[in-house]
Amino acid sequence: MFLSTLPATDAGRRLALAVTLASAAIFLAAAPFARLPLPQIPAFLPLYQSALVINDLITAVLLYGQFGIVRSRALLALASGYLFSAAMAIFHALSFPGLFAPTGLLGAGPQTTAWIYFFWHGGFPLFVIAYALLRDPSLETGPAPGRARGSILLGIALAFAAAAGLTLFTTLGHGVLPEIMRGDADASTKVFVAAGTWMIIVSALAALWRQRPHSVLDIWAMVVMCVWMFDVALAAVLNHGRYDLGWYAGRVYGLLAASFVLMVLLLENGRLYARIVEAHGRHARRLKMLHEIDLAVAGEQSTEAIAGAAIQALRELLGVPRAIINIFDLAAGEVEWVAAAGRRRVHVGPGVRYSMRLMGDVEALKRGEPQVIDTHALPPGPEMEALLASGVHAYMVMPMIAGGELIGAVSFGGERQPFHAEQVGIAREVATQLAIAVCQARLYERVKRQAEELEVRVRERTAELQAANKELDSFAYSVSHDLRAPLRALDGYAQILEEDHAARLDAEARSLLGVVRASSRKMTQLIEALLNFSRLGRIPLKTQPVPLDELIREVVGELHSANSGRRIEFTLGELGIAEGDPVLLKQVLANLVGNAVKYSRGKDPARVEIGRSAEPGKGAFWYVKDNGAGFDMSYYGKLFGVFQRLHGADEFEGTGVGLAIVQRVIARHGGLVWAESKPGQGATFCFTLGAGRSSAASA
Repeated sequence: MFLSTLPATDAGRRLALAVTLASAAIFLAAAPFARLPLPQIPAFLPLYQSALVINDLITAVLLYGQFGIVRSRALLALASGYLFSAAMAIFHALSFPGLFAPTGLLGAGPQTTAWIYFFWHGGFPLFVIAYALLRDPSLETGPAPGRARGSILLGIALAFAAAAGLTLFTTLGHGVLPEIMRGDADASTKVFVAAGTWMIIVSALAALWRQRPHSVLDIWAMVVMCVWMFDVALAAVLNHGRYDLGWYAGRVYGLLAASFVLMVLLLENGRLYARIVEAHGRHARRLKMLHEIDLAVAGEQSTEAIAGAAIQALRELLGVPRAIINIFDLAAGEVEWVAAAGRRRVHVGPGVRYSMRLMGDVEALKRGEPQVIDTHALPPGPEMEALLASGVHAYMVMPMIAGGELIGAVSFGGERQPFHAEQVGIAREVATQLAIAVCQARLYERVKRQAEELEVRVRERTAELQAANKELDSFAYSVSHDLRAPLRALDGYAQILEEDHAARLDAEARSLLGVVRASSRKMTQLIEALLNFSRLGRIPLKTQPVPLDELIREVVGELHSANSGRRIEFTLGELGIAEGDPVLLKQVLANLVGNAVKYSRGKDPARVEIGRSAEPGKGAFWYVKDNGAGFDMSYYGKLFGVFQRLHGADEFEGTGVGLAIVQRVIARHGGLVWAESKPGQGATFCFTLGAGRSSAASA
C-alpha cells in the first residue's frame, strides 16, 4: 500500500532506468562544456532554492505521514534526511554571497557557502544510508516504540540540529576549514572535497542496491543518488566556478533529484486514495450484502429468499462471471442450486441438481478447507460444458458449516486462478453468514411446523375437554335434579310414618326411622351442593368493578347474626376494588370466612382476619386467616376436591364442596387459590384474581 512496502514492478524498474539513462545522457552532453561561462542571473538561485526547499519539505511531510502509519525506522530516517536537505538549502541560500548581503548572512565567510553545499550533499546520502541499513532485516530493530508524534518530533529536531550545527561549523570554524573557493572560482583543493562527497553518494547507492527485494521507494532513491552524482560532478568537479554551465546544470540536476521522489509519492498517494475509495466501496457493499442476509433472517424468510438476497451482490464483489449458493444432500450424494448469478441473469429457488464430485474433496470441505477445481480436469459431461460455456475455467468451493455440520457451499469461478486473498476472505465471510442463516431458517421452519401441529392438537384437545366438561356438567345437573325427587318422597313417607304410626312403633323402630330421615336430609344437602357446583360451569361471568370492602361487611354481618351466641373478633383490612362477578366473589368470601368461623369454634374468642397483601413472587393477593383447628399440610392435595373433608362430620358439619366452589370461581376469574396451615394453629387461605401467583401449589 506504501512506497516503502510496495514491491517494485518490472514496469517501475524500466521507468527508473529510463530516467537514469536520460539523466546520464544529459550529463555526458553537458560535461565537455561545464567550464563554459554564462551570464550571472541573480533571480536563478532564490528561485531554484525556493523550489528545492518546497519539494524537500513536501516530501518530508509525506514520508513522515507514512511513518505515522507503518512505524518504520527506515522511513523516519529518510524523512528526516529530506528535512535536513530543506534546512541546508535554506542556510545555503542565506549564506550565498551577494544574494541577501555582499558576503552573505549568518556571519558567512568566503568559504561558508561552498562548505554548506558539500556538507549538504554529503549529509543527505548519510540519511539515505541509514534508511538502507534500517531496511536490512539483519539490522532492523523493529518498529519505532511509543507514539508516532514523539518519534517524528525527535526526527525533526535531529534534522534541524544537524543542519544548524554544520552551518555554525562553517561560520564559527571558518578559519580551520581548507580553502576551496577563491571568490567565484574553484580552488585546487575543492576537487578532493567533491570526490569525498561523491564517494558518500556512491556508498548510499550501493547500500540501496544491496537491499533485496527492492521497494518502489528504494528504486527512486537510487535514481536520486545517481542524479546527485551528476549534480556534484557538474557543479563541483568538472566546472570552473560559479555561474558557468556546470554550475547551472548541477543546480538543475539537484532540483530534478528533489522532484523525483516527490512526484512518485504524489502519484502513489493518488493511487492509494483511489484504492482506499475502492476498498471502502467494496466494504460498504459487503456490509450491505450481510445486512440483506440479516434482514432476510429477521423477516423469517426461506432459505431460497436468504440466498437470493446475497447472490448478485456476492458475484459483483468477487468480480467473477458466476457465483452459486449450493445446498448439499450428503445422503443422496447430490448438490442443489439455491441461488445462482451470472452476467446476464439470476436464478433463485430450487434449481439444478448434480453430483457431489463437482464439489471436490467432501471430507476436506467438512474440515472447513476450500477446494479449487480446474474445470478442464472434470469428467466430460453437460456440467463441464455448461461451466466452460459460461466462462468458468476454474472455480473455488467455500464450505458452509454451522454447528459442525456441512450444509452447503458457496462456489464461484472465472477464467483463471489462483483466486486472490480478498476473494477468499469475502467468500468465507459470506459462507459463514449464510450457514448460520440457513440453519436458522430451517430451525424456524421446523418450529413453525411443530407449532402449527401443536396448535391443531391443542384445538382438538380443547374441543374434546369442552365437550367432556359440558357432558359432565349436564350429567351432574341431571343426576342431582333427578335424585332430589325420590329423596323428597322418601323423607315425606318417613315423616308420615313417624307422625301417623308412631304409637304402633317401638323405640328401636322410631330410632331407625329418625336415622332414615336424617340421612335423606344429608343426601339432599349433598345434592344441593353438587347442583350449585355444577351450576358454576354454566353461569356466564358478569364482571365489573366490585368494592370488596362493602362485600366483606355484608358477609361478616350475616355470620354475626347466625353465630350470635359466640365471641368472634373480626379484623377487616382494606380490600380495595377487584374486577369480577360480584355474586360469585361474595360466594367465595362467604365460604372462606364461613369456614374460618366454623373451624375456630373451639376458640374463645375466635379470631378471623380478612385483608389484602403483597409479597415478592406472589404479587397482590387477598387472605382470610383464623385461629381455629387448622389441618395437616400433608393432605393439601385433597383440600379443594369435591366432597373431600379433612375433619370428621362429628367434629364440624358441612358437605365438603365449599372449597371446591371457591377454587372453581377463582379459576374462572383467572386467579389462583392456596392455603397454609398447621394443626391446632389455624389456617390462612389466599387467592388472587387475574395473573395470580406463579407457584401457588408450593404454599
